[in-house]
Amino acid sequence: MKNSLLAVVVLVVAIMFSACKSSDNTPTTPPAQVDVIVGSWISESADIAPGLVSTLKTTKITATFSENKTYQVVATDSAGSSVTYSGTYTTAENNGTTIRSIILNQTVPTSVTSTGIYQVNASGFLTYEVVQTTPAIAGFAAPTAGAGFGSTSYNGISLGATWTQRFVPSTPKEELLIGSWLSDGANVAPGLKATLKTKKIVATFNANMTYTVVATDSSNVDVTYQGTYSTTANTNTSIRNITLNQTVPSSVTSTGIYRVTASGVLSYEVVQTTPAISGFTAPTASGGFGSTAYNSYPLGKTWIQLFVKQ
Repeated sequence: MKNSLLAVVVLVVAIMFSACKSSDNTPTTPPAQVDVIVGSWISESADIAPGLVSTLKTTKITATFSENKTYQVVATDSAGSSVTYSGTYTTAENNGTTIRSIILNQTVPTSVTSTGIYQVNASGFLTYEVVQTTPAIAGFAAPTAGAGFGSTSYNGISLGATWTQRFVPSTPKEELLIGSWLSDGANVAPGLKATLKTKKIVATFNANMTYTVVATDSSNVDVTYQGTYSTTANTNTSIRNITLNQTVPSSVTSTGIYRVTASGVLSYEVVQTTPAISGFTAPTASGGFGSTAYNSYPLGKTWIQLFVKQ
């Protein structure tokens, strides 16, 4: 009986040791890393490649790259007409650089292959440059990671920024407005120049949703505005809504729209709404920049402010 019990104990210990050993040696497979291009992206304004603007009159591109290696791109031109491109894609890393290679096998609306490069930077912006390679377009050569963006060439001559496309994420991980911005010279809204003699504005939007704006007039007198702000997105556009609740030097509320491009330019148009200024209505994303109105008449560029990120 004693020997039988000892045998059982030895067997149990052996099984436990074997199980632990087997468990300890079982390799764990790390989760697959999601490609940085996966997601939805929007390109408008200065982010659109000059070549697309001049040849196809492109005004907006929305691009969605899925984890299952399919993609859909919708390009809209100045007449409001849209064309949808879709297919599959493959990507590859390149040694010594964060620029990656991409091949797109388009199936809609026609079957073509395009190759090129892309990169998502620390701010979450996508830079993208591809050229149709099958059927080949005579004289054109696709960009390479080694040569960098702008290396698309025609008959051996690099075309620079002509086919370089930039995108912002449709759903940013953080507010794109955060940071310090400068507006001076021709970037100051004509309405501010005419009414307040403004020559420079420095605007700082903080991650805690507070802001400080310092406006300098032609006599070098500064006025500081402070308060809190909130923003919301709009479907199918990089134009976002903003509400500013100013507390310094007085309590007012202003509403409007803004857009941050991957090129580092902020377009910004707001109007005081509380207390309301008689006759004025704030701009809307659907109306676009220049849609601030007075007695229902759009005022165009009068209150559009441009900033460059500092």
